[in-house]
Amino acid sequence: MAHFIKRELETAFVHRFSHGTMPLINVFKNSFHYHMLSGLNLAYWIYGPSTAHGTPLAAKLSSPFLLALLTGIFLFAELSNLSTHITLRNLRPPGTRVRRIPYGYGFDLVSCPNYLFETLAWVAVSVMTRSLASVLFLVVSTGQMYLWAVKKHKQYKREFPDYPKSRKAMVPFVL
Repeated sequence: MAHFIKRELETAFVHRFSHGTMPLINVFKNSFHYHMLSGLNLAYWIYGPSTAHGTPLAAKLSSPFLLALLTGIFLFAELSNLSTHITLRNLRPPGTRVRRIPYGYGFDLVSCPNYLFETLAWVAVSVMTRSLASVLFLVVSTGQMYLWAVKKHKQYKREFPDYPKSRKAMVPFVL
């Protein structure tokens, strides 16, 4: 829930969108992704009867050390994601479509550290819950973010001749 609350608050108070609207098909695609694949799928398999207190699966998932470590990774990734969104917002003056090369935390290695950090957060959730449902959500989300990152990376390289050559799209040193 924390991820989705953060996302709603970012949309309302942080993001500056370059386009006034989105294609109609994206409304259905995004709704399916967040409400079905995430909402219903994750809710049933993570909070459902099979993981209730006292069940064998709940006992297997209850390592205090592992829970603390993965919660720490999740919080680090979510705060890092927020930081990159604020950096991106500060590049675009209000009411404009100005685009600049982002620099700073995460941007020295990849064009889209926001996607890298969001992926890391969902890796932590997937390991924490040990649920195939969360792994499915991780794979689908990461695949979509990777496509967006590659597109954005190519766009940056095309638009800015002085764009850093060593940056990768989403995964440092690799992709």
